[in-house]
Amino acid sequence: MTLRSLLSPTHRRYAHRWLLLIPFIWQVGGTPLVNTAAVRVFSLPLPMLWQMCGILVASATIGFVFVRDERIEANDEPDSFPEPSDEAKPS
Repeated sequence: MTLRSLLSPTHRRYAHRWLLLIPFIWQVGGTPLVNTAAVRVFSLPLPMLWQMCGILVASATIGFVFVRDERIEANDEPDSFPEPSDEAKPS
């Protein structure tokens, strides 16, 4: 795969899928930072609150990517199906 193929319009249309890295980075990158904290928020340990917020962030990110994909694919589909030709009609 070349750089030119990565910059093609097809790949650019789906560039929003990189947002799916956010939940992964949230869990892998952020957990070590909050794991050592002894803070309690709403009487929950900070790592537990971090995980619950991560679920919300992941759900919102996946939802956004899904809606964006649906809009892109809806624009690719024709509005109506062509009428079958006389040869293709069943007898």
